[in-house]
Amino acid sequence: MLGALLLTAGCIVRGGDAHPLYPGAERPRTEVARLVGPIATVDGQDVSKLGKAFALLPGCHVAKLAAKTGQINTVGSGGYVANLPPAIYPFRMQAGHTYEIEVVLDSTTGPIGQMTIRAWDRDGMGGSSEVSPAATSADIDDCAKWTPGPGGA
Repeated sequence: MLGALLLTAGCIVRGGDAHPLYPGAERPRTEVARLVGPIATVDGQDVSKLGKAFALLPGCHVAKLAAKTGQINTVGSGGYVANLPPAIYPFRMQAGHTYEIEVVLDSTTGPIGQMTIRAWDRDGMGGSSEVSPAATSADIDDCAKWTPGPGGA
């Protein structure tokens, strides 16, 4: 997916501490999945003011992109603001995995450039696979039917 970019180029969006999106006490990282990126809602819940990193229990979770993202460079000057296309990602989340929606900006085109949005499932062993946004409501329905195996895998 490509879109317009304002200001100077940046890199991918990452989060800090993960805000838990499950009930009860905080769980160890090995028991939850981590979702990172410019996200507006998770499972219909507005998370836009809760940061860019979330902890979720294993299972299907549906994330909707935020309308905009941006970054201010702390070294030097500049940054960017980008309008994001509407996209919904049905993630089949497993414990110990990180699900990252990254915004990659083309720094070769000057102050107005191109952006690529990609989503990843990264396991704890260094492996990764790309996750596609939902093309139809059937993609979301299929995810909703999925359940993680023993141990959240």
